Amino acid sequence: MTQTKQPAGRSSTSAGDFVAPVSSTSASKFTPCSASAHDVLLNNFQLKKKSYRVLLHGQQLVWERLQKLKHSPQGNEAKAPLPPDSPAQPGGICSYGPQSHVLHLDDVVSIRSGDTKASSLKPPSPPGSERSSGCNGDAAPGKPTSQYLTINYAMRLSKSQTDCNRWELRRLTFFNSDPYIVRQWDQELQIRLHSSSPTRMRVRRLLVFINPYGGRKAGAQTYERHVRPIFQLAGVDATCITTQRANQVKDILLSHDLGVYDAVCCVGGDGTVAEVINGLIFRQMRELGLDEQRPPYIPRPALPVGVIPAGSTDTIAYSMHGTADVKTAAIHVILGQHRGLDVCSVSNGQSLLRFCASVLSYGYLGDVAAQSENYRWMGPRRYEYSGVKAFLNNRGYDAELRMLEEPDLLLTTPLEDVPQSPDSVCSLGESVPSVCYANCQRCSFASSIQEQRSSLFIQEESREAERSQQVETEDSHLAASEVALLRPRPRPGNLRLPTGSISSMRNLGNDQWKVVRGNFFMICGANITCACARSPNGISRYSHLGDGCLDLILVKKTSLLNNVRFLLNTAGRSGDIRNLPFVEVYRTREFRFRTFSASEEDYSLAGSCQPITPPEEMAAHSSSTEFSSWNCDGEVVTDLDITMRSHCQLIEVFMRGPHSYSKPLKGGTTPTTPASSSDNVYCCCKD
Repeated sequence: MTQTKQPAGRSSTSAGDFVAPVSSTSASKFTPCSASAHDVLLNNFQLKKKSYRVLLHGQQLVWERLQKLKHSPQGNEAKAPLPPDSPAQPGGICSYGPQSHVLHLDDVVSIRSGDTKASSLKPPSPPGSERSSGCNGDAAPGKPTSQYLTINYAMRLSKSQTDCNRWELRRLTFFNSDPYIVRQWDQELQIRLHSSSPTRMRVRRLLVFINPYGGRKAGAQTYERHVRPIFQLAGVDATCITTQRANQVKDILLSHDLGVYDAVCCVGGDGTVAEVINGLIFRQMRELGLDEQRPPYIPRPALPVGVIPAGSTDTIAYSMHGTADVKTAAIHVILGQHRGLDVCSVSNGQSLLRFCASVLSYGYLGDVAAQSENYRWMGPRRYEYSGVKAFLNNRGYDAELRMLEEPDLLLTTPLEDVPQSPDSVCSLGESVPSVCYANCQRCSFASSIQEQRSSLFIQEESREAERSQQVETEDSHLAASEVALLRPRPRPGNLRLPTGSISSMRNLGNDQWKVVRGNFFMICGANITCACARSPNGISRYSHLGDGCLDLILVKKTSLLNNVRFLLNTAGRSGDIRNLPFVEVYRTREFRFRTFSASEEDYSLAGSCQPITPPEEMAAHSSSTEFSSWNCDGEVVTDLDITMRSHCQLIEVFMRGPHSYSKPLKGGTTPTTPASSSDNVYCCCKD
């Protein structure tokens, strides 16, 4: 091989006898060009000692086996017909041949070139060190030597009949005898791979918290065996911290410098995830100088969160990914595609208590969480023992709930901004409930509405800043103390109102509250579906990940047989608790909980807040009345005056959303090329 550049179609196998129906452009006329995000590369490579035509177009990598032509009896060369150039379909989707293999760059983990196949299989260098694209210094402007190009990518097992949400790693190793072509492809793929987008961020430096005591106490082994190799393959520089006590994660996030990290990841159960979310939000509140007890709004953290399941149920990870597979969760972190996740604030009458990521439950689940603390020596089985014990007791609790009815957004939104799906708005009492999947229109619509409101808030902030400057200019002749009195109260600078915070700042005078009273076996405020391996649909199968609403589930006190029916409906895929007559489900943005003793207090005529009942009667009444506890992400909360408010997409998490499982169709159809791997085009799942 000479040092001069060959035409792009040349390779170690002559392309004169091969034609691939990939593009109408002849490979012999294609010459290498400068690295640009808009270049189209087309070359011949060898894959497993077979010749392939490989095309790089936009964010798609296409390869197809070269077909050797048979000569006709007349001696004329019979060429295989090329497909006509079809115009691009909406959304950037285009069609290739039926034998073409398509890989979207969103699913590529890493790219490595080398002189030998073994050298190209080595993981890339960590951030901070100079990356070497080959073994003999291809990164230098001198002569390249690499002939192998390895592409590590992830693929969802869409044809799986048991778990179509599980992902696995795959690998492609291309060979070309021309090192200049290999270097050009390596550089071009690296540029497109690390290009940023609003919904994708390739993590380079990651802060990882490992909980060694959660679940089966295998958090450290899970990370070393399954997660660390994937992070190393992607070239992620991970800093690991193994926790030794409760609330250690929150304390570290509040006190340490996080400026060098791109994201935060946790390996543990739902409690560990809740600690990370609480730590990031309270840290943002401190940085902005907000009152942590009674903040005027809830700020949005800057760092996204990755969730690696290593707990007992892992409902948060299962609800986000549709599976509790550890490798799948790690793959979502390194691929970098993220979505907004709703977070609920929990407060009492005086101050903000904490933030809830999964479920806030009173009654049955609250009793399980409180009683299990007495049996910690039993390990994870303490939950099963406490659950059976509380289930057999079948206790009911009197309560009053006030929920905020959300007006239909279709009445207040321009028609051009309303999606086509009728289930894409957040309203209480939907006629046809929808399930949250990947590319959920309802969550996307809620995100766009919040972004519009945030931009309006920023515009108001800028106008207020301009008015304050004008006041300072006009009153420059006044004394400094007088100017300070006339100046409006300053707000923290450079504040962007986070998504989901507008609802807490609106005037609630026109909002309608619905009041429900009764004796309940369980009260749940579900922020997510709370699905797990034992309950694939979760306790709230129609709860969305980022629509700014929560589901309030009220299970009335009834017989043990009905409680068994309730558990069976949550355990199966076909069950639906909405069909049970003793279960009520409400979709709301906020609800307030009070016990009957607190809501029915009589007050004196003088306007005093003290009840007029004699103290001895109050003591007897309080001793005879028994209350339950709240289960907030596995933590026990004993306050009885509770308010739960949903904040739309308050935090970014690495996920693409779950896919719904359905049996594959018998009649096969030719798939089209996906605009992104999150599309269900190659999937046995239904949208």
